Order: sequence, then structure tokens, then C-alpha cells
Amino acid sequence: MARSTFAYLAALGIAAALAACGDSSTEDASSTTTAGAGGMGGMGGMDGAGGSTSATGGGGGETAAPEAPVLEMVMPMDGVLHVEWSTPAPCDEIEGERKDPMHEYEVAFTVAGTKTSRMDAGAFEDLEYTYRLRCKVGEVYSDYSNEMSGNPTEE
Repeated sequence: MARSTFAYLAALGIAAALAACGDSSTEDASSTTTAGAGGMGGMGGMDGAGGSTSATGGGGGETAAPEAPVLEMVMPMDGVLHVEWSTPAPCDEIEGERKDPMHEYEVAFTVAGTKTSRMDAGAFEDLEYTYRLRCKVGEVYSDYSNEMSGNPTEE
């Protein structure tokens, strides 16, 4: 029994070393989960303590999505629209999408996560433009923010 326990622990040690090197990762670029390099966090141990599901710990659980930004204002300024927002949590990037009455949403801008406003030079026609934002942390996106609209020719 002691010998089989030793062999089991040795095998787990090798698996943990491979996981730490990234050799056993099953994550692909479109995935929103992380394999985790924290070793055997998902094994639970003998007492069933379970593993971590954080992005930095072990385990293999889902990475929690960041909180969505909050659109605060869409205002005409100098013939284009000025978009302002707040972020309840840190973001790596903010992605802003815009639509008009004739088109669906498409990405209008991507800015650093520390930014809280953007002049959208692409919104200059006499149309009602609607915006929504999302926060990106690593490869994980938040839900979309609230929507706000404005017309750059109305002051």
C-alpha cells in the first residue's frame, strides 16, 4: 500500500511540474477558462478541500468576467460625439461599439482601460448613434454596458 501511494504521489508531482511548465494546458485562444499554473488546485486533496477557481490560482475553473463599464454621457462636441464612461473595476482595454439606424453594432474604438472618454470622429453625420461598451481583462470580456445615444449635429 505504501509503495502504491508513493507511485501515485510521484505521478502527481510529475503532472504538477508539467502543468507549471504549461505542457498540459488545454486552453485555446477563444476560451474564457484558464488551466491555471498553480499545480493541483483542482484535485481537492484527501479531505475534499477543492481547488481555487481564480485566474491566478490553481484549479481549472472559469475566470470571472470583469464588471461592465457604465456609460455616463454621449454628447455632441465639435461636430462629433464625445463618449464618457466609468469603470467599476480595472480593465486592460475598453471596447466601444456604435450603431446607427441603418447598421448593427460594430467596434468603433478600443482604448486603454485607464481611459474614461473618447471623441468618436466616426460619428459625424446627422444621425442618432447608439453606443455600448465592454471591459476586457486578459482574454475575458465583461457583459455590455448600458446603451446611450446622441446626434453630433444637435447641440
